[in-house]
Amino acid sequence: MFVRNGNEAGFWIKRTTWANTCAKVVSVGEFKGPPPYFGNPKVFAEIYNLDTGAMIDPNGKISVPGTYKTWRRIDPPEWATKD
Repeated sequence: MFVRNGNEAGFWIKRTTWANTCAKVVSVGEFKGPPPYFGNPKVFAEIYNLDTGAMIDPNGKISVPGTYKTWRRIDPPEWATKD
């Protein structure tokens, strides 16, 4: 997802096992292995309540970020795009 986003953070994700939470990726560590997992770099994100937009954790660590079976990229929540 990071590579598809032009090697830029700032995209939104949801874990398939999360109920009503989502995360905005804010940083991705150095790649130390080959694709598709790239050595599972450290990934940090802001964790939010998907329904309300309330921040749950401003410095959440995303575990096993290279696991395609667990993570999905999502469109920004509606509340995140309001000015």
